[in-house]
Amino acid sequence: MLKVPISVVVHARPTRANGMSFWAFDLTALGLVALAIDYTIFLDWFTPPGAEDPLPRCRRSDR
Repeated sequence: MLKVPISVVVHARPTRANGMSFWAFDLTALGLVALAIDYTIFLDWFTPPGAEDPLPRCRRSDR
């Protein structure tokens, strides 16, 4: 959980990243995308069956 706040600071002010490798930013970005996808899947796990989708236009078309 410490990586997320660090990545936000580093993306906002790259001068704060003294000593970090160049690939650490890419890995952090991939980690944030994975976290967002996992969070969406986690929320879908709690959705009751038959619940109305409040934002159907934002969902993938394969559902």
